[in-house]
Amino acid sequence: MSTKLELAQQLTRELCDYSSLDQSPELLDRLEILLADFMICVASGNRLANRRSLLKGDGAVGLATYFASQSAYEDKDDLDWSAINHPGSVVFAASLATTIEYPEFRGNFRQSALAGMRASASAAHFFGASHRRRWHITATAGTFGAVSAASAAIGLDSAHAERALHLAATNMGGIGQVSRELHGTPRFNRAAAAALGVAASFAAFEEVPTVKNLWDGDRGLLEIFELEGVVTEGRLIKDGVRTVRVRTFPATGFIQSALLGVAELSRAHSAPLKQLTVTVNQGVFPLLSDPARDRWWNLQSNAAAAWASKDPMQLAPAPEVEALVTAAGGEIPLGSALITGATEAGTFESRIDVAPGLQLCDPQEIAWREQKWQNMVGNRYVEVVELTKSLVRGATDTDTWSHVDDFLRGE
Repeated sequence: MSTKLELAQQLTRELCDYSSLDQSPELLDRLEILLADFMICVASGNRLANRRSLLKGDGAVGLATYFASQSAYEDKDDLDWSAINHPGSVVFAASLATTIEYPEFRGNFRQSALAGMRASASAAHFFGASHRRRWHITATAGTFGAVSAASAAIGLDSAHAERALHLAATNMGGIGQVSRELHGTPRFNRAAAAALGVAASFAAFEEVPTVKNLWDGDRGLLEIFELEGVVTEGRLIKDGVRTVRVRTFPATGFIQSALLGVAELSRAHSAPLKQLTVTVNQGVFPLLSDPARDRWWNLQSNAAAAWASKDPMQLAPAPEVEALVTAAGGEIPLGSALITGATEAGTFESRIDVAPGLQLCDPQEIAWREQKWQNMVGNRYVEVVELTKSLVRGATDTDTWSHVDDFLRGE
């Protein structure tokens, strides 16, 4: 059995070997959709922020910072429940910022995005639950993702890519307090991770010195960051694309399963409602029942809305139903939900173990996703879908990239 240190060193080697990237058609189809979702989240954030930006005119590092922050402006960016992080907001920010600012590297975009998503997911699994209790995993694993994305974008060989990873990991951070306070605070953790990844890859290009012993000892990553060295399902390396889902319903990702289950039960039980109990993971429940937070986070209010509309995409307030709804925390996995209750015709129960948004080619998922995108950027989402297809297929022409640049900068 390999030691934790041996696994960490293996992780470094494999993440810096871009020749082993999975580029199967299925994976690339998913990548196109996730990339489109990222771009639309950025553009919608630009519109809502509606203020001057210094970052977007500050080269690749500034642009990566800007894209990552804007993609999480509405808390609608992608989600990987298997790794419990939001990879695209960091990885795609680094990939696009680097290739927009340096046209000579645009032919590497697909490799960059795949390398970044792989690194983010693999690191998130490897770091483990002890690490997540103190650190913001989207930022720490995202740093691995961003530096891998930027290194692949500028074509670093494995030795220079490893140097870049060491530079980034030596300086990574992102305290977990942001996941408790929320109110937009995780945005800059994402942004800092993206910026650090790009800066580290550029520094490696210039052969800036870095530590040799990254992982071991009382000052190494394993001890400082309480890394568990987890190997999930017998695989150290994850592709980081197959397990990522689009967050479609207009509420926090913690309650997507609950909204789906409630809407399905409402359609199946037409008699007047007497009582509804919605149970989610007890660890996140305090966030979802805090009266100081806005409605986006409120499990009770949004569950009532989904029951009233019978549609998880339509969450208008339903105070007459809300009085009948009880929200609770229990022994439920993150991303899942248990719904029980009764109408005048009898009792019902449903458990949703697989959160929506993962089956990207399912007709219902497509309809929800396109409705989300339409609500965010109008009919321009159709243009974005075509642009991301071109990017993933390897487009390097000026016209395509100018459209991408203008759309993301809001110009």
